[in-house]
Amino acid sequence: MSLTPLDLKKQEFDKVFRGYDPVAVDAFLELAAEEMGNLVARVHALEERLKSAGETLEDYRRMEKALKDTMLSAQRVAEESKETAQKDADLIRREAHVEAEQVVAKAESRRVFLERRIEDLESRERSFIRKMKAFLDEHRRALEEHDPGAPPERSEEADGAGRE
Repeated sequence: MSLTPLDLKKQEFDKVFRGYDPVAVDAFLELAAEEMGNLVARVHALEERLKSAGETLEDYRRMEKALKDTMLSAQRVAEESKETAQKDADLIRREAHVEAEQVVAKAESRRVFLERRIEDLESRERSFIRKMKAFLDEHRRALEEHDPGAPPERSEEADGAGRE
C-alpha cells in the first residue's frame, strides 16, 4: 500500500498509558505529511519535466531522422541527376559520332560518285574526239577522192599548232 500525505494527517493512534505525547506525535505527523506532500509534488514536477524532456528528445530524434532522410534523399537525387547527365552526355557523344560517320560516309559516297562521273565524262570525251577525228578523216578522204588534184586543206588543229 502506498502512503500519501493525507494518510499521515488522518492516521490516528490508540492512546495508551505512558505512550507518546499526542500533541508531539500530531505535530510530527503534520510536519511529515507536509514534507511528504512537498516531496510528492516535487516528484510529480520531476516526472512532468522528465516526460517533457522525453517528448522533446523524441521530437529531436524525429527531426534527426527527418534530416537524415532528407539528406539521403538529396544525395540520391544528386546521384541520379549525375547519372542521368552522364547518360545524356554519352548518348549525345554516340549520336554525334554516328552523325559524323554518316556525314563522312555520305561525303565518301559523293566523292566516289563524282569520280565515276568524271571518268565517264572523260571516256565520253575521248570517244567523241575519236569519232570526230574519224568523221573528219572520212570527209577529208571523200573530198580528196572527189577532187584528187586539190591540195589538202589544213585543219584548224594544224593551224593552231603552226601558230604557236
